[in-house]
Amino acid sequence: MDEELFLPVLSHFENGNFWTASGGALRCRVEPDTGENPRLTAQVWEGPWSLRDSRVEETQEFPLTEEGLEALRAWLLRWRETMNARPKKTLAEAIAARDARRAEIQKEKEETEA
Repeated sequence: MDEELFLPVLSHFENGNFWTASGGALRCRVEPDTGENPRLTAQVWEGPWSLRDSRVEETQEFPLTEEGLEALRAWLLRWRETMNARPKKTLAEAIAARDARRAEIQKEKEETEA
């Protein structure tokens, strides 16, 4: 995929707005921290499910600057290429992965409450 990856302009993040997107199998969420050390924290996971039903494959921080935004874009493009090169999962495989993740989350919750 050579198409460009859309990212909001810097002011979107400077105003405290998060952003989610997808590109093929790639899913991502970017959250700004506009505090003392302004930065963007990005998470990537493989779709088709939402973050709640998926395992984050990597979390990365970038400066909340134009340069940081371009580094974020390059990082997301690499991840998109990596994920889209993987063999496609069948619906049954995707559902099984989702259900396994939900079971892990439930187990963690029960252990925390105990």
